[in-house]
Amino acid sequence: MPKDFHPPKLSLRLIRWLCKQELVEELEGNLHEYYATLNKSNFKGLKYWYQVMNYLRPSTLKLFKSSNAGPMFIFNPILTFRNLYRNKSTTLISIFGFTLGLVATIFLYFYISTEVNTDRFHAQGEEIYRILRVSEMNGTPYKIGVTSVPYAAALMNDYPSDITATTRAVPEEGLVSVGEKRFFENNLLFADRNFFQFFSYPLKIGDRQTVLSTANSAVLSSEAAIKYFGEENPVGKFIEVDNEYEFIVFGVMDELPGNTHLDFDIVLSIDLLERFEWFTGWWNNSLNTYVKIPTPQQAANVENQLDQFMEKYMGDDFKQAGQKIGLELEPLHDIYFNDETRYDFSKHGSFSNIVTLGAVAIAILFIACFNYVNLSIAQSFMRAKEVGVRKVLGGSRARLVVQFLSESFTIFLLSIILSIGICELINPMFNAFFGLDIVLNWLDKNVLIFLLTLTGLVLLSSGVYPSLLLSSFKSVRVLKGSKIVSGKNVGLRKALVVTQFAISIFLIVSSILIYAQNTFLNTKDLGFNKEAIVLVELNNSEIRSQRELFKDRLTANANIKGVAQISGEPGGFHDASSFVITGIEGSNRMRTLFTDADFFDLFGIEITAGRAFSNELASDEQRTAIINERAVSELGILPDEVIGRKLTMPSWDISNVTIVGVAADYHFSTLKDEIEPLAILTGGFHRKLAVKMNMSNLKEGLLYIDQTFSEIAPAFPMSYQFLDDRLKYLYEKEEQQAKVFSAFSGLSIFLACLGIFGLAAYSAQQRQKELGIRKVLGATARQIIGLISKEFMFLVVIAFVIAIPVAWYFIRSWLGGYAYRIEVLDHWYVFAFGGLATFLIALITVAYKTYGAAISDPTESIRNE
Repeated sequence: MPKDFHPPKLSLRLIRWLCKQELVEELEGNLHEYYATLNKSNFKGLKYWYQVMNYLRPSTLKLFKSSNAGPMFIFNPILTFRNLYRNKSTTLISIFGFTLGLVATIFLYFYISTEVNTDRFHAQGEEIYRILRVSEMNGTPYKIGVTSVPYAAALMNDYPSDITATTRAVPEEGLVSVGEKRFFENNLLFADRNFFQFFSYPLKIGDRQTVLSTANSAVLSSEAAIKYFGEENPVGKFIEVDNEYEFIVFGVMDELPGNTHLDFDIVLSIDLLERFEWFTGWWNNSLNTYVKIPTPQQAANVENQLDQFMEKYMGDDFKQAGQKIGLELEPLHDIYFNDETRYDFSKHGSFSNIVTLGAVAIAILFIACFNYVNLSIAQSFMRAKEVGVRKVLGGSRARLVVQFLSESFTIFLLSIILSIGICELINPMFNAFFGLDIVLNWLDKNVLIFLLTLTGLVLLSSGVYPSLLLSSFKSVRVLKGSKIVSGKNVGLRKALVVTQFAISIFLIVSSILIYAQNTFLNTKDLGFNKEAIVLVELNNSEIRSQRELFKDRLTANANIKGVAQISGEPGGFHDASSFVITGIEGSNRMRTLFTDADFFDLFGIEITAGRAFSNELASDEQRTAIINERAVSELGILPDEVIGRKLTMPSWDISNVTIVGVAADYHFSTLKDEIEPLAILTGGFHRKLAVKMNMSNLKEGLLYIDQTFSEIAPAFPMSYQFLDDRLKYLYEKEEQQAKVFSAFSGLSIFLACLGIFGLAAYSAQQRQKELGIRKVLGATARQIIGLISKEFMFLVVIAFVIAIPVAWYFIRSWLGGYAYRIEVLDHWYVFAFGGLATFLIALITVAYKTYGAAISDPTESIRNE
């Protein structure tokens, strides 16, 4: 016989291995004949193997009772799909529930994985530390992210046996030009020559030993290279920064393998900055200093000596200022989640958010698993006769367990496939809605491990118990028609429902209270006027040198109500310094703001003692100061007593400044922090103009500002932002968390209702005879619905009692991160609403499911029983 007419040997081996000996010869003959008929058929192999699998049914399989290998993991896939199709409503609900739970879990996994692996791609990341300064604000310590230029060389010089390398990075912004292409870049980074040797940022083009080896070297990100040079190789070509400084491109970065705390598009040699006078001063803190220390023991040794280091180099300054500043080492892998560091240009995430979202993902997946358990158990009593027949025909309990597990696995496998497709489909919308940047990399080995582990855990938690329960039914009792008593199983299933609804109530209450706190943050009176104020960046030397002219021209326009020069806006940069005030012993540390005479009128900040700055007084054009009420309180004197006193800023070489007034406290920082002492001074370095707009002619006013800016600094584009938008950005992570909680609380209550739907189906099925008798005796449909609903509503009440104290504790802990927050007791009704909403949703779900049983013909149920 030709080779093409012989069926695959593997199929015949399976028949001989798995099937009963007396049937093997007949089955092999049938397969030979069937294979010969398929010779010219389409899908020949697929049809043949379908027939092979069809022969592997319980009636043909060996019992394997004497096998030393234990129960064989063999199941009939055809039977599996038949059972799933026969119970298609339950199957669809299970797949739908698992799919929703998996979509949420997968998205949260990718997000959390990206966050926790920040900066993990650096080859020697465990050896890298950032230098932090440690200061205090009148007894309250805080950490400062920036240091000055001399630290790196001094540390390397003093600890040569412990510190093997240092590098520095300075964030900047500026206009970058290549021919006719001109863009204002916010993510420039000036770095030391060894930056790409120190860190492991990947290079697509260039040698990391030499890409920053000259004073005019530049390295572009892949995006920046395409933006300025298209598909050309940019290496060797020139870019111009601020129309003044030329750099040569020596390298192009590759796509980053992970998240990083530094956000940059173009890296420039730090050597350019050496020409500026401020660059060499110990007090000009504007950059990150990193050190590389081989072992934790050496790092501890260095950290123990940092007080002496500071005393050696800055001891005289500390004596003059009356206050010391310390240093500490911050591991590279801690930087991203340390969002409490001040004056820090690094990107940050919230570790508490990661923990919370991780718990939410686990909770939602558990709800989906509980659903499947409840639906499987509710269905199991309708499959009891099937189990009895299969046992009578020789099916062992082990084989039944494998068969039922295969159904669970099939459902979960289909759910995974659907969830992956849905994730790919909605990922752009998901990222846009939640403000995320999730990249779905399915081929990453960690993702595959996660999915395999998830599959195992889900099968263990949701598939094993229903399989064992189904296979435990006694065949004799089942086939005789005896009623199956559920016993302890009912308690377990009810416990699962209580857990589901407790999680749902917790998420509903938490999401509403988080939303309430966010509303409070955005609506609280901050003590100043934030409406219709535009912040214009003084971001180049041309506009800075002519800022007075710029201000005067804007002030003269009818669409502009007022203009003030500021070193930092509310919610933005406010430096800190030590002050010595006449008549006050020692020094006091305050935050600082440099501005002009129009500041208080423009922002509507009240002066509670003394006077505001005035354009009419020549003395205010030099140096005068106003301090806030908190500063006066720290000084321990009355507001009127501070007027006329002189203050000195030793570290700034500023002295003999007259205090002319006291301003009402206003929130110049985030509401997470208490209002701190603040000194507002005239003169100084101004970074922005605050422009009060006439909202009725906003468009015309903005056009005029842009036109005026272009006339004064024609080579630079104008950059501006509305103050209220700037303030909203302060709470972007809170808004993001509120959205996530809201979305997943809705998902959890929906999944929980699927679970109670299954339990209601089971209850109606088990009590079919009782309900029939009650109807014969005159019970109405409403009474029957109420009878079945009562036990489920009791479960919701128990869930409410469990969830409320947990939600209370969580929200109190979460609100503890805010100095200004809502009072939880004032929002008691949120807890009541969470319980009531869940109660009503559950009631509607149960009533809908039991309505069919309530209106069914009672004679049918009684006769069948």
